[in-house]
Amino acid sequence: MPKRLRLGLIAVSVTAATGLLATACSSSGSETGGASATASKGASSSAAASSSAAPSTSAKPTPPPTKPVHIKLLNSDGSDYGVGMPVIAYFSKKIGSAKALQAATTLTVNGKSAKGAWYFEYSSANAGYPIEGHFRMENYWPANSKIHVGIPAKGLSAGSGLSYDDSLTLDFSTHDRIVSTVDDSTHRMTVTDNGKQYGTFPVSLGASNTPTARGTKVIMEKGRSICMRGPGYYECGVKYTQRLTYGGEYLHSAPWNVSHIRSGVDSSNGCTNLLPSDAQRLYGFLGIGDVVIYPNANGPAMTLGKGYGDWNVNWSNWLTGGLVSTT
Repeated sequence: MPKRLRLGLIAVSVTAATGLLATACSSSGSETGGASATASKGASSSAAASSSAAPSTSAKPTPPPTKPVHIKLLNSDGSDYGVGMPVIAYFSKKIGSAKALQAATTLTVNGKSAKGAWYFEYSSANAGYPIEGHFRMENYWPANSKIHVGIPAKGLSAGSGLSYDDSLTLDFSTHDRIVSTVDDSTHRMTVTDNGKQYGTFPVSLGASNTPTARGTKVIMEKGRSICMRGPGYYECGVKYTQRLTYGGEYLHSAPWNVSHIRSGVDSSNGCTNLLPSDAQRLYGFLGIGDVVIYPNANGPAMTLGKGYGDWNVNWSNWLTGGLVSTT
């Protein structure tokens, strides 16, 4: 059995994410003055007057001050995540280059150096921080591992006229490699734990007019009981919810839809409806950062901006940096 997430994250809004934040002030540049001239010992006053003062050294121009860019993390230091959880950083200004940041960022897995890379997009979830960067490896994090990310960014260039004003580190662990696949042709959700099948569960996905996005998603947050709203409905008391997108796709209990779940009819508002007992069981088993794959759902493709859709971007494209170049 995997180590379970015990963070008590019952939040409904991703915008209330906690971050590991190291705050520091940026110091202004100092000016340098010219060298003063001195008369030679014993020289006459007329000689001193007729000769020019010793040549002065021109002051070096002070570089123009840069505007500070502050970085804060969504991830919590010391947390336990699933293998699909990206490192997510928010940037207080629209940075113009991430070359220095990419070069400076370090990654170790169980104390050994590993390769990771940043990819940037406009922020989907954090007011006042217009850009977000996601950092990950080419493949999922190794299971049951200790991950350390060093971001010694303070003073580095963030593009023309910009520099970072803080440095950060992040240490977290991963639990078992838990990957779920939701097959819309069989209307079954199959859950594996380190490659071994944990269970299969009947589901009802989105109706044709409210489809479920296809692609790879990651569990973003958990809530025992929340309110949901959508076109023509507002429902409170929805239990055992596990968020998959910013737009409101969840795994959750749907006691009102038991007949369609059992018969394999897609009739939800885009969520993955589960039988109440299955939803409760999976709520206790799955954790934030666990991967849920929808290979053939009836909706549009899952993208990074719709949630933690990092694994829908192939590695060669990821290495470009996306919105902000890392090369």
